[in-house]
Amino acid sequence: MDISVIIPSHNPRRDYLDRVLVALRAQTLPLTRWELVIVDNASQPALSAALAQQGHPAGRVVREERVGLTAARLAGFATTSGNIIVLVDDDNVLTPDYLASAQRIAEENPKLGTWSGRVDLEFAADVIPPPQRWWGYLAYRTPTMPSISREIDHHESTPWGAGMCILRSVANAYRELAQADTSRTSLDLQGKRLIYGGDTDIAYNGCDRGFSKGVFPNLRLLHLIPPERCTEEYFNRCIEGRGYSEQLHRLIRYRQMENPRRTLRRWLGDWWHAWKSGRPARFELAARRRGLTRAWNELLHP
Repeated sequence: MDISVIIPSHNPRRDYLDRVLVALRAQTLPLTRWELVIVDNASQPALSAALAQQGHPAGRVVREERVGLTAARLAGFATTSGNIIVLVDDDNVLTPDYLASAQRIAEENPKLGTWSGRVDLEFAADVIPPPQRWWGYLAYRTPTMPSISREIDHHESTPWGAGMCILRSVANAYRELAQADTSRTSLDLQGKRLIYGGDTDIAYNGCDRGFSKGVFPNLRLLHLIPPERCTEEYFNRCIEGRGYSEQLHRLIRYRQMENPRRTLRRWLGDWWHAWKSGRPARFELAARRRGLTRAWNELLHP
């Protein structure tokens, strides 16, 4: 098996999931060269065992009772066998050549451990889109040329979870790491709790093992955005969650955190730029600051 497609799903919106599965059935890569597993992450009611067959005739549904995106991904790693794993969220509509392109990229770059691509957004009908500067929090990404690097802090080459491709050896190593350090399972969405960073953690650990990471514009998917993810209340929670997650990831990976009190000069500069840029920038900076401070207080001073 060349590719294993894993769809982690917790109480999915069925019309979105149906579109995801239709797009998978339309892949140009022959069905014999890839498999599909939907990880039912404690959905209520449970997802039908036949659901995955809408995307692949031999598709399967496996159940993971621990609520959390990382826990669901790890369950998918354990129950698939492809040389490449492709993570597809239950609101990600792949272009027909996505799997074939992922396979070709791997063949052309044998030291590539993790990679992803372009993410366009489709907002629900009759919804006013949020300010474009916030679209990145919805995984919006439009690279114009390939970017590959082994540098941890090279963000242009760091793949995101939507459509993320992972070499099997990197996935297996990460699964062992997460089993030894269970705090890593807290590095991503957990029900309605907006925590992030599991995809970055996987990519960075691939680099630790000598693999590079990459982003490629010819890998394309459409991210379906429902109305509830276009509100200020959602972005307030999302951006605060990002700030919290940055600290959590630093603590897990480096055993240290950024002290908000020691970065006052940088924050004053950020506030000055945000004030000149307008309300969306000020809103964003305030939410991120709250997340950083909450992480500092909760994680180091519970």
